[in-house]
Amino acid sequence: MKTTVKHLTAGTFIALLLLVGNVKAEGTEAKASSQENIETTLQLENWMTDEVIWNTNSISIAEINQETETGLDLENWMTSEETWSVNGNFVEEAAMELENWMTSEETWNVNNLNQETELAVENWMIDNNVWK
Repeated sequence: MKTTVKHLTAGTFIALLLLVGNVKAEGTEAKASSQENIETTLQLENWMTDEVIWNTNSISIAEINQETETGLDLENWMTSEETWSVNGNFVEEAAMELENWMTSEETWNVNNLNQETELAVENWMIDNNVWK
């Protein structure tokens, strides 16, 4: 019984491959014209042909203002020995020390955090005269 089912399945599979392999499908290609966008014609406008806009010879050099920069001056601090002296700029700091709170178990144990007390709304907090 098992062998018969396997032979039937294999035969069906081979027949299906033969049928699919011999199919001649025509007309399934996408035509280029169906994918093209049709654009509207371009319109020529007045500014596109205006001589004032496109004639670069009509601009006078006198009309162009060239921006000039102010001269740079050498200041005293730029050449001062004290400004650029590496030895005088560093100040030795005192050594850091460990303090008790830095190593305390109470500081870093998040499981033993004290519950904060609830804040109460007092009269002055909602008084309109205070918040004018």
